[in-house]
Amino acid sequence: MTFQLRDYQRAAVDGLYQYWADQRGNNPLIVAPTGAGKTAIIAQIVKDAMSFPDTRVLVLTHVKELLTQGAEGLLRMYPDADIGFFSASIGQKRLDKPITFAGIQSIYQWAYNMVPPPDLVLIDEAHMVPKNSETRYGKFLADLLVCNPQVKVVGLTATPYRLDSGELHKGDGALFDGIAYDIPIGMLMDQGYLSPVISKGGLKQIDLTNVKKRGGEFVERDLAMAASDPELVAATVEEIVTVGAARKSWLVFASGIDHALMLADGIREYGHTCEVVTGEDPPKERASKIERFKSGNVRCLVNCNVLTTGFDAPNVDLVALVRATLSAGLYVQMVGRGTRLSEGKDDCLILDYGQNVQRHGFIDQVKAKRQGAGGDGDAPAKQCPDCQEMLPTATQVCPGCGHQFPPPALNHAQKSYDGAMLSTQVVAEWMDVDDVTYERWKGKEGKPDTLKVTYHNGMMTRVNEWLCPDHGGYAASKYLARLPVLGGKAKTLAEALEECETWVKPSRIKTQPDGKFQKIVAMAY
Repeated sequence: MTFQLRDYQRAAVDGLYQYWADQRGNNPLIVAPTGAGKTAIIAQIVKDAMSFPDTRVLVLTHVKELLTQGAEGLLRMYPDADIGFFSASIGQKRLDKPITFAGIQSIYQWAYNMVPPPDLVLIDEAHMVPKNSETRYGKFLADLLVCNPQVKVVGLTATPYRLDSGELHKGDGALFDGIAYDIPIGMLMDQGYLSPVISKGGLKQIDLTNVKKRGGEFVERDLAMAASDPELVAATVEEIVTVGAARKSWLVFASGIDHALMLADGIREYGHTCEVVTGEDPPKERASKIERFKSGNVRCLVNCNVLTTGFDAPNVDLVALVRATLSAGLYVQMVGRGTRLSEGKDDCLILDYGQNVQRHGFIDQVKAKRQGAGGDGDAPAKQCPDCQEMLPTATQVCPGCGHQFPPPALNHAQKSYDGAMLSTQVVAEWMDVDDVTYERWKGKEGKPDTLKVTYHNGMMTRVNEWLCPDHGGYAASKYLARLPVLGGKAKTLAEALEECETWVKPSRIKTQPDGKFQKIVAMAY
């Protein structure tokens, strides 16, 4: 029995083999958005590997459900696969099969027992691999490398970055050495393989003024306190119920367990079925709630710190982010819960109450930002007004004199996000050009200087672009392609600075937002 890969899945597999053929490294990533069909990609790689005699493949992940889903998917597409499980939660620990699906919690001390050792390791949800080499993943993979120095490790993930250390394939100690193929989420939406996401502005958003940061993330206690303001909860619930009236399945991400319960109680008061799932639920109870939600017997599922990985509910057509995160990966994973296709589903509505879209950008243009030390930890100390003792800012009651500090004021007046979710949803606008100025722009250390071009409209409006004649490659080719329109001949930056004042100036430029800046997408002369 054979299965047919989609074009982009085939390109991802071919990209992996080309990566190895080009000797770019042994341990690449394949970036595949939620719903792109990682199972099919894995199945093809495993099937190809099995065409070589005596090959051993290990499929590794951290969640029982991912192991069973992956094995079932592989057998559907590759029925001849000879597989075994090594997982305490599944109740099977065998290493005698050519293809092993293993949970890292069970197998991390068994690398030297794998005889012969695996030739290929496929890690599903690779963003869960910690950078620290002393973790279970780190120790296990280090041991495997001793057993088989030629072992290749491939990571598959929708988010090729982790919260605390940026991109998975960069920096000291990175397990992965590059990206073999990146499937664009915008392309999958355009081609109908994923559901588009849209947004709608809300009444209020969480006031993050007094929410501190620690370890590259908002302090959970502070965030939960801010989000649990009764006035905000009431407004949030009212909006979810109102704008979700025509939508079938609502998935809500809460800021804490008590906050999740408050949201659920509010939704039930409007007469809608609602369940709460948290990391404290017994596994069977949580599975039962999720199954009732997937089957349509429960309209709303509120969750706290779960359902961001390995949760497959195509019926979700409204995702409410009633929490804030500094993690680009978590943001993408949460939005990704609504991108799977389902019958009768045209798109997924994203309600963002935590400024996440403004913080991380359009869902098809998210980039990892390493969280540094700045902004982490508690703010400077405060002074008790009665006894003048210096205290941590989080202090509620002065231990010296008993003075009670008032709770931090919350201001949820600012509306929640009301804009595009995808870069393609941004409307470009024309701007008249009164004048154009040029200057040499100092490049980064070791990089050539560029020509900064500024387009003026009146005294206040300016849009910049940078031309790169001395950079070579694609950047220089863009500049050279512009030259005939400009009426110029300069091939270098020095020559361009001499003749740029004579170049033809556009009468209008068309721009659209690109993060904090404006991107020029068209010109009229």
